[in-house]
Amino acid sequence: MPGSPSPSLVTPAPDPALALRRHMLVSSLFKYVAEIQELNDGYAFKFRRSELLIRRIAEYIVFEGQHSPQLRFVLIAEAEGGVLWLQVRGSESEKPHIRTVYPTIQSGIRPPA
Repeated sequence: MPGSPSPSLVTPAPDPALALRRHMLVSSLFKYVAEIQELNDGYAFKFRRSELLIRRIAEYIVFEGQHSPQLRFVLIAEAEGGVLWLQVRGSESEKPHIRTVYPTIQSGIRPPA
């Protein structure tokens, strides 16, 4: 519907199908997080590199990019088959909400370097 707000990562999706899709993407991807680092404007999630995870990260970025336009995503692939880092960034006001969406953040945060 034109003019209606997009469901955001930080607010519940008004459409149950979108909420279910987000839950499926988040739960199938973020269970593979090896490390979490807190950034000034978000979080960085470390993943071991695999083709499956690259596909899941891409699906996640496409979905959230459409439904959470206030967020920015940066994917860093370390050289020589190294790890992948997915950065989820937003305004300072988004950060506490991002933290509540990802249960893995609660126990695995490392402060910014």
